Amino acid sequence: MIKKTTVAVFNNGAYKGEYDWQGGIPLSVGESISVSLKGTIITYKLVGKTTSLEVGDQDQVVTTSYQFDITN
Repeated sequence: MIKKTTVAVFNNGAYKGEYDWQGGIPLSVGESISVSLKGTIITYKLVGKTTSLEVGDQDQVVTTSYQFDITN
């Protein structure tokens, strides 16, 4: 069975931090995402994406990590 983990790391701005994105979200490097936080919209750009695969006897674990930097 394939098990997927997605981690989003916002490097700066008001939404700075590391978040577990259960279920994931399909993004490519260079794309932007707008975060609405307490009435303010913050735009981040995806600056890095890594994916790793760990193979076990019965399961495969895929981990995708997104790195975001603020654009506004």
